[in-house]
Amino acid sequence: MTDAVISEKLREDVKQIISEVLEVEPAELSEDGSFENDYDADSLLVIEMFARFERSLGVKIPQDEMIELDTLPAAYALVARHSAGEPVSA
Repeated sequence: MTDAVISEKLREDVKQIISEVLEVEPAELSEDGSFENDYDADSLLVIEMFARFERSLGVKIPQDEMIELDTLPAAYALVARHSAGEPVSA
């Protein structure tokens, strides 16, 4: 993973999107909780997260990176990496 820095505002936005998709309060999301194991997220919910990142934050993350999206730190890293202007593969 990249060491791209993510602003506090962007972290809050990412956490808000994920909490809405998982239908939990942001405070209920643990930094080390697994979306799949702890919040019962399936692949459709992960796809919804990706769609909302793109729609709400203007961040396009390649679909082949969906497998990485299982925790808040992973979500922050993905959004930071792709909002930092790194190339997005097709």
